[in-house]
Amino acid sequence: MTDPLSGLDALAGRLADIERRFAGLHADLDELAGTATDDTGLVSATVDATGGLTDLTFEPAALRSGTADLSAMVLQAYRRARTTATAQLDERPEGLDATLGAGLGDLFGKPGDFAALGRLEEAVARLGALDARLPRPPA
Repeated sequence: MTDPLSGLDALAGRLADIERRFAGLHADLDELAGTATDDTGLVSATVDATGGLTDLTFEPAALRSGTADLSAMVLQAYRRARTTATAQLDERPEGLDATLGAGLGDLFGKPGDFAALGRLEEAVARLGALDARLPRPPA
């Protein structure tokens, strides 16, 4: 029979390793950005890893295009920037799902599922709380 404490220690070690990997990935994602222009080159958009718009620039001629055309140019630049960011994102976590191991991948999600970071943090906190309640060997 396997000692429950050694099993818990092994799981805690795996979770700590996964947390370090996600923290490194999170830091990389903070630097990730996708930038693109529309077909005319008059509007440029930049998005972060989540697709949030972080910058939008207009050439002066874009402002003379009329509201409908300007709106279309902004949307096109934004969509292209998101595609660029997504492509970069797809390249970043290669192999991470294999590192998570069978079973943990389903629990914590697939690469690119950043809601998984919250689930991971919750699991680590629960593991810490459980560990604190376990009896310690005599000193």
